[in-house]
Amino acid sequence: MMPVGVTEKAHWYVRTYAERCYTYTSSSMLSGDRTVHITLQHDALSDADQAVVSAGHSAYEQAHGITINFRRFALLLHDDRGALCGALQAYTAYAEIYVEDLWVAEACRRRGYGRQLLARLEHEFAGTGYHNINMVTNAFQAPDFYVKCGYTVEFVRVNAHDPRLTKTFFVKYL
Repeated sequence: MMPVGVTEKAHWYVRTYAERCYTYTSSSMLSGDRTVHITLQHDALSDADQAVVSAGHSAYEQAHGITINFRRFALLLHDDRGALCGALQAYTAYAEIYVEDLWVAEACRRRGYGRQLLARLEHEFAGTGYHNINMVTNAFQAPDFYVKCGYTVEFVRVNAHDPRLTKTFFVKYL
């Protein structure tokens, strides 16, 4: 079965194990007939490709009066010897903060450091024009912890194949 939007002229081919491509002929009003390739890329975009994507997003959002305000950041927890003991990785987009990852080293767990990282995140962004913090966690990643930290469950997406991977979506309004 072909993906949505691929015409009957499409065919599947594999260049390498890591690169799978769809090739099809597309008619474009701007540039006429041309062949395009859809490539599955397993790594991050190159800096040049990311610059093109970012510029395209920015232009589209500006045309609609929206400011994306995208920025990646991390809060890091180090011990007195400088060893990394925990990290909260997140990004801003529009007027929201998205937590991608919260990690505390096993030897440092159950000491309140995860809660401190979340509290610091909230403190850093309170009153700065950001409206809420969003995050998603799996069932095996202690979703009750986030409720205890004041996050509200928006919804749960049940994974019928592996309940440990059931996702809970949280929000906390600043």
